[in-house]
Amino acid sequence: MNPVTLFLLTIAGIFLIGTLGEIVFQKTNVPDAIWLILMGILIGPVTGLVNRELLSTIAPYFAAITLVVILFEGGSKLKIGEVSHEVLRSGLLALLTFTVSVAAVTLACLPLQTAGFFPVVWNWQYGLLLGVIVGGSSSIVVMPAMNQARVEPKVANLVNLESAFTDALCVVGASTLIELLTHGGAQSPLGELLRSLGVGLALGLLFGLLWMFLLRPLKNSAHAYPITFSALLILYVVVNYAGGSAALGVLTFAIIVGNAGWIAAKLKLHDKISLGAEVRGFHSQMAFIIKSFFFTFIGAMLTPPWGFIAMGIGLGLLLLVARLPGTWVVGRMSRLDSAQRKLVAVSMPRGMAAGVLATMPFAASIPGTEAFPAIVFSCVFASILIFAVGFPMARKKEVTELNPIE
Repeated sequence: MNPVTLFLLTIAGIFLIGTLGEIVFQKTNVPDAIWLILMGILIGPVTGLVNRELLSTIAPYFAAITLVVILFEGGSKLKIGEVSHEVLRSGLLALLTFTVSVAAVTLACLPLQTAGFFPVVWNWQYGLLLGVIVGGSSSIVVMPAMNQARVEPKVANLVNLESAFTDALCVVGASTLIELLTHGGAQSPLGELLRSLGVGLALGLLFGLLWMFLLRPLKNSAHAYPITFSALLILYVVVNYAGGSAALGVLTFAIIVGNAGWIAAKLKLHDKISLGAEVRGFHSQMAFIIKSFFFTFIGAMLTPPWGFIAMGIGLGLLLLVARLPGTWVVGRMSRLDSAQRKLVAVSMPRGMAAGVLATMPFAASIPGTEAFPAIVFSCVFASILIFAVGFPMARKKEVTELNPIE
């Protein structure tokens, strides 16, 4: 078949599967990411239509754009005024699940390192980086699932906010660790971390506040979204060049412009400013396209060595176990019943943030990180599969307990 024809049919297939996957999810509660990953496995390892080496060359460029899209999508939807009462419990859940997950992955890597499973250069810092990359649930998988399944707001808000927080923890934490490992370890790692976070936060805040006042003149512009997206890419480059956390900068910008109306009201500004339905609509479509490609990309990259893929699957199961203590503590605090706690427990799919971050260490020329994509991608697949099986079961039990048959 002609390569151009094959390329066009593959693109069409990815979009159709992404769309059909969302329709199937509405009927079955099985997330669309599963079908996209399976599509990637079909065109990659099974048929060999897509070459892994080619995908590896474009991964760093694709990852950077995907990271910006993820952070803007999650940050702009985080409504400060509406969810402020859930912030403490969600923040505690995010902190507990993230910390325990990172510790569990780091400790699990130590015996494998001793047994010579990893390259010689591997040490505990690599295990820590791997733990941070897969330590948090994915907002781009969790949030649509909660919305489409119409989960009770008390539970939905809890896991939605948790996923937004852990996305940020993963991205900021991994980016900072990569920076430290790239420079061979700073003299003061804590000082370097604080400086990186401070620069990212300051520049994100500055750009966000400036852009907030540009929202009104952009309101009627047909090019509002391309201009805003260009500003996000420029911000990413500027913060990165200044030695700050580009991820935190973009996230801060997204939260500010996403809550522009709420901030303006608090500052007693009379102008009615907001991100605008057109910008949100364009970005929603962009997020759908990026999501469809990225989960297919993950499936296409799931190729040998099988040992690393098996390890990733094992980490997916470990992350479910590591999630239970935090779920139990916050579930008791929030007075969730057993069915609701199970729903929170299985809401642990890893996704695009982990997939993007997996490609960054090797792109940053950190030796011994060639295996990260295989480990992380298979972990993402395992965690989504756990969610795909567990979510409908937990959801059915929750509905039964809320509406018992008389």
